[in-house]
Amino acid sequence: MRNRLSAVAVCLMLALSAPAISQAVPARGQSTTPDVSWVSHGAIYEVFVRDFSPTGNFRGVIAGLDKIKAVGANIIWLMPIYPVGVANRKGSLGSPYAVYDYRAVNPEFGTMADFRALVRAVHAKGMKLIIDWVPNHTAWDNVWVQQHPAFYVRNDSGGLTVPRDDKGKLTDWTDVAQLDYQHPELRRAMVEAMTFWLVEQGIDGFRCDAAGFVPDAFWREALPQVRAAVKRPILLLAEWGDVKMHTFGFDLTYAWSSYANLKSVWGGAPAGKFVEQELADMKTMPAGGMRLRFTTNHDETAWDNPPPTRFTNVAGARAAFVAMELLPGRPLVYNGQEVESPQKLALFEREAITWDQPGALEARAFYRRIVQLARTDPAFTAGSVRGVETSKPDDVIAYQRGSATILVNTRPREVTFTVTGVKVHGQKDLLSGRVQTGATVWLPAFGAKVLEHHAARPLN
Repeated sequence: MRNRLSAVAVCLMLALSAPAISQAVPARGQSTTPDVSWVSHGAIYEVFVRDFSPTGNFRGVIAGLDKIKAVGANIIWLMPIYPVGVANRKGSLGSPYAVYDYRAVNPEFGTMADFRALVRAVHAKGMKLIIDWVPNHTAWDNVWVQQHPAFYVRNDSGGLTVPRDDKGKLTDWTDVAQLDYQHPELRRAMVEAMTFWLVEQGIDGFRCDAAGFVPDAFWREALPQVRAAVKRPILLLAEWGDVKMHTFGFDLTYAWSSYANLKSVWGGAPAGKFVEQELADMKTMPAGGMRLRFTTNHDETAWDNPPPTRFTNVAGARAAFVAMELLPGRPLVYNGQEVESPQKLALFEREAITWDQPGALEARAFYRRIVQLARTDPAFTAGSVRGVETSKPDDVIAYQRGSATILVNTRPREVTFTVTGVKVHGQKDLLSGRVQTGATVWLPAFGAKVLEHHAARPLN
């Protein structure tokens, strides 16, 4: 996905696997039921290999795995790792979404052996690794252009054409060419290429780009085949908001509307509307479906602004993260977000992340705490959601998740308010460890509290 305004969709598929490609043999008496808890209790960390480390390659990611694990994430999503096309490329390095070869790695990142070393290293740390998949289009000089010219949509002159969006309008993605899914051989080749990474390289799944631009019929046909390619369970995430994606077999869809609504609140819209909109969205979700929860990603940081800017300041970025990530779904952290980097990280150039941001240690601890709650606290792993009434509905996002009450001040000024319908007196704030006294709550500018009975959960 390259521009949120273009409404590109992302798709993430995760496969539960042993570190090696072959399946491990269980010990006598050990259950053979696959462990899928990494899916339902997962936290995803998105890595732009170019920018993640000083070396900008697979080895640099390996060196930073402990950094990722320290945030509480257990799933690593690598943005596209394939060679980048040269024809019509944008910027000096080109977009990682302009794929030259679906079965190769970008030589700037290393070799396939280096990639496999990364997969093994991730698994050795008890984490999973997924890669970005770009099914809608390729670079103009992709190997298929010469080998399989019929795979591509043609313009009136018989030449390649830039992609159209889901409404049929031509995009400004001048560095990529539209694939033609009416061609059965293309559909077969795409499934085979995806299977190659699952079976031959041992990855744990995919994030599929522009999922809503690809015909629905392909997903109905392809996803069962991809799942059947390996015996281990897999997770599929579509970068698309339409819940129809879940009926095709996707487990996760993007919470685009939630992100837009959150930005509207920061722009002055009533905070209470955010919870109303979320409750309405949850009613449309099929059983087992989940939203990917985020306050930034590679598109938002590049084309809009990183959270410390987009949500006013560092405190605002943290408040937005609390409000979003503790809702049902799976949390996402984009590389550099946990140290509150102000860098925009353009897609077509390289800029190594500056990790030694002021207050980086405190910031990491905060983001880790929220991710931990989302992954492990019963209130957030199984608890239902309902709105909570306060005396300041225009300013405060308030909802209850299981036994926990989430209160977030969305304004750059302190606020004092009362909570009705929920007992907050005597509850412990899982962020600060302080106990709430009375039904009147005070929050500083962009402050947040996660209140729960103090005997219910230990404060880690």
